[in-house]
Amino acid sequence: MQKQKYTQEEIEAGVKFLQNANVNFDYDKDDMQIWFNINVGCRIWTDGSSIWSRGVVKGVKVSDLSLMAQHSKQMYDEKDWDSLKDEDLYWSGGLTGYAHYDGSGKDGTWYDGVDDESALINRNTSKHSDGLIYTDDGFTKNLMKYLRDECSFDTSFTDLTKFLDFSYSEQGMQTEESVNFDVEMDGDFWIKCNDELTKFIAKQEVA
Repeated sequence: MQKQKYTQEEIEAGVKFLQNANVNFDYDKDDMQIWFNINVGCRIWTDGSSIWSRGVVKGVKVSDLSLMAQHSKQMYDEKDWDSLKDEDLYWSGGLTGYAHYDGSGKDGTWYDGVDDESALINRNTSKHSDGLIYTDDGFTKNLMKYLRDECSFDTSFTDLTKFLDFSYSEQGMQTEESVNFDVEMDGDFWIKCNDELTKFIAKQEVA
């Protein structure tokens, strides 16, 4: 008998996350792409550790977190799929994560500034730009805390970051009102969880 790739506890935790009202999941089978769009709608706090914001501690109004990955098979012709090796088969996230936020500076939230040359760097001018959120440890930790507290992202017996995680990408990818992340995702796991959720919903409807 072939060993199951994922434990029952992991599948149950994944299904619980997909069922959460703040989590929107989409899988395009033809393009082999997976998207998570997670409603946030609250302040995610920085801790001032960013080298680009010089100690700015603020509650950033984040609207949503978007994470995407695509299967490596998309790099090959379908006729070549049967010859692919295990190392050729993986889900690639890369620079496909975004936390969208209010950068207007209103109501004490983050302020990206209005300098046409660069609205990204804290210039310590009269315009009081807060600079980049990029590299602020508190922002990513508190965003992950939101996923755990409000989106059922993990349980006492498993940690879903092994199947879905994000971290700051390169500085050049950061823009006004958007933090860019590198995404790591096990798409096969989430497809399995979504299939199990679909079966469960179908049974409920029949009952």
